[in-house]
Amino acid sequence: MIRRADDNAAGRPTTDRVKQIFSTIAPEYDRFNALSSLGIDRHWRAKTVKLARLKRNSEVLDLAAGTGDLTLALARLGAPARVLSTDFVPEMLDVGRAKAAEYEGDTVIEFAVVDAQDLPFPDESFDVVTVAFGVRNLPDRAANFREVYRALRPGGRYVVLEFSRPPFPPFRAFYHFYLRTVIPFLGGRLTGDRESFQYLNESILQFPGQVALAGELHRVGFSEVMWHNLTFGIVAVHVAVK
Repeated sequence: MIRRADDNAAGRPTTDRVKQIFSTIAPEYDRFNALSSLGIDRHWRAKTVKLARLKRNSEVLDLAAGTGDLTLALARLGAPARVLSTDFVPEMLDVGRAKAAEYEGDTVIEFAVVDAQDLPFPDESFDVVTVAFGVRNLPDRAANFREVYRALRPGGRYVVLEFSRPPFPPFRAFYHFYLRTVIPFLGGRLTGDRESFQYLNESILQFPGQVALAGELHRVGFSEVMWHNLTFGIVAVHVAVK
């Protein structure tokens, strides 16, 4: 892997950095999400499932699935035929597997260690691909977008839930203050690893805004890209149609 001189800059994702962070914080990741979002993250995932427009026969690939919260929301709220829950950090998937063991619905849930930038699937394998809070941690977003486009069937949807840029300047300033102060403090108290949450904070601040991200998706070939701001634009759900 070729490293640029600024690969270790604050907020820049590298494979080693991301794997180290998430393997370390996996046991407390769900608790941190619930506390830091005040429970609103459940609403964000429910909206993501709705925008996926799942059918009973849909084959879904959930990328950077982490501890499986979106995977389980897809199964419980969307009821597709199958969800393949993937991540490249095995420790995160272990948490997801334990949670999925309690699922009793009809959707088949499977797990696999997969790099979202290099998908080991044939062309046109899935009806829907989803990712929640994972795109900003990819060293090569364009590679992921190209791979998802390839793996989607014609008319398929790539649904991306990610932190974004609140359009109202006063609220955006408050939000950035929250990211810089509360997030590292809370993450440090829960896990003892404040530095990792400082990186996560910086990765949010450096991530493209809604229009720029839509442009990146258009450039790899998606015919239609739209986005929906949630909670004043703290997060956005981008939907890209092949």
